[in-house]
Amino acid sequence: MKYLFWKCRRQLKCAILFLIRQRWRKRMYEKSRLHPISIFYNVLKSLKELIFPFIGIILVGGNPTQWEWFTYLIVSIILLALILGGLLSWYYFSYYVKDRELRIEHGVFVKKKRYIPFERIQSMDFTEGILHRPFRLVKVKIETAGGAGESEAEFSAISQVQARELKEYIASNKNLTIEEEEDLQKDKEKEVIYQISTKQLLALAATSGGIGVIISAGIAFASQFEEFIPYKLIFSHLRAFVSNGIAIISLVVFLILLLLWACSLLITLLKYANFTLSRTDEDILITRGLLEKKQITIPIERIQAVKITESVLRQPFKLASLSFISAGGSLTDMEAATVVAIPLARKSVLRDICQRIMPDYELYDTMTPPPKRALWRYIVKDSWLAIPISALLIYFFHGWGLLSLLLFILLPLWGYIKFRTAGYHLSVKQLTLVFRLIDKTTLLMRRNRIQSLYSSEGPWQRKGNLGSIYGEVASGIGGASGAVKELELKDVQRIYEWYSIK
Repeated sequence: MKYLFWKCRRQLKCAILFLIRQRWRKRMYEKSRLHPISIFYNVLKSLKELIFPFIGIILVGGNPTQWEWFTYLIVSIILLALILGGLLSWYYFSYYVKDRELRIEHGVFVKKKRYIPFERIQSMDFTEGILHRPFRLVKVKIETAGGAGESEAEFSAISQVQARELKEYIASNKNLTIEEEEDLQKDKEKEVIYQISTKQLLALAATSGGIGVIISAGIAFASQFEEFIPYKLIFSHLRAFVSNGIAIISLVVFLILLLLWACSLLITLLKYANFTLSRTDEDILITRGLLEKKQITIPIERIQAVKITESVLRQPFKLASLSFISAGGSLTDMEAATVVAIPLARKSVLRDICQRIMPDYELYDTMTPPPKRALWRYIVKDSWLAIPISALLIYFFHGWGLLSLLLFILLPLWGYIKFRTAGYHLSVKQLTLVFRLIDKTTLLMRRNRIQSLYSSEGPWQRKGNLGSIYGEVASGIGGASGAVKELELKDVQRIYEWYSIK
């Protein structure tokens, strides 16, 4: 009776799966268009690309109230062309499935057809932006095996139901056997491994160090209009401002840094709110974001290495973040190559989480450091920059430039910190490299995932019997790498021999 019960249950389950597949097949085989909101999305995308030329027209043309009629005509024609282009792009874009392939047809003047076999599809990532949320839509990005340069396909706006059904249909049709169909339901069961707490989110935002990103973005934006910036006027005002005294200058600099820190805090809060990491048998699933909700799927087989980062602000509190280096990403989306899996956690907790996510990777406390005779090389490498920098600052700023003499203390100290950080650990199947540029980085690489490993010995290193080791794994367009310098030469040779034995 028990055997008969399980047999009937299995047959019923197979019948239900067959009916679901038939329902999906009927729907998926019909050509579908994107949601009409994608017209607006395409127009905004085009406007974003034209924002710099448009601002340039305003700067050259002067006050818009003084424009001639032909200027308005040109701007109107451009806007009309963008709207028409967005409409036609939406109208001629369609997708459907056939013969276990996702087929996409698009192009206004030149018809293009793209056929993507289900077996090549590695992941489907969903993004729910501000425009998508009121209409229950998502943006879908499809990554494939061997894809490089850009994502294989992208749907700017389809319904959440369609996106889920398409993903499940593709997953269920990669394998055709009934037994594998039954395993599919088991694979879908996901285990929630990590959820960011409010306390962790605030600590993450407060120590994110995003001020540098905001400043670099501002410099990049300003560089687009370099010829229009009145540098002489700015420097004349700056000279007058400097004459106000150090108290006023310090206050203004403090307020600017406080404002930038607040902007960085807000950006990080919006990006990592509701962060959740889950795991199935084959994939790692990450959801995050408040205004723009993202769902990222990382096939475990595509993970090339594990990276642990301890920033200068977080290291004293024994806090770190964990990232996966994946064989994905593109020129337009480098974030897909290095995916943050754990934004913030204590190092003691991080080890347990890492074991649950990726049990093949191990975190070790003990590292083999560079020899003491390598210390002077670390100090000299970082310290020589103080000479030209101080000379230039003293020459141009006189008394204020004397503050640059502090570099002769700070840079050697930083070299010493880098020396204390560096090290490696070698096990049977894993190489761990620890190094620092600004943040302390621990790179965990399995031997079968290392794409290239090489050593170097400079003339000065040979005199000290020292060498450097470099390791690289596949990631995005190029690769992700790590290096530990000034190791014992015998340690470098040991690592190289370990990698050479296959």
